[in-house]
Amino acid sequence: MKLTQQRSQLLKILLHHPEPISADEVFKKFDNKSGGMDLVTIYRILKKFEDGGLVSRLEFGDGVARFELILESGHHHHHVICRSCQRVEPLHLCDLAPHIQMVESMGYEQVSHRLDFFGICSKCK
Repeated sequence: MKLTQQRSQLLKILLHHPEPISADEVFKKFDNKSGGMDLVTIYRILKKFEDGGLVSRLEFGDGVARFELILESGHHHHHVICRSCQRVEPLHLCDLAPHIQMVESMGYEQVSHRLDFFGICSKCK
């Protein structure tokens, strides 16, 4: 994938954002002085990054797609999401390997999963 100025700037935004970020939030952070980028272009680049395995697309049931960089190959994590303020925190754990192996033994390939927790954070309670 060719590294353009827009892709480079979008990667910097993703690198410096501690939580999954929506395309709208990326748009607000994007420096339009250095060439400008519209929302459609941001979505296109995020899709290209997703297809290339650079970002993962996350949906938490609120109709907003969020994206985060995949920093380690083969590593994924889960999230806890505040129902009130929508704050997202990573949970760096996954003990589902036995379950994945069971599904694969049923004849499934390219098995993936998603596990998200929802609650009210300490700041909102």
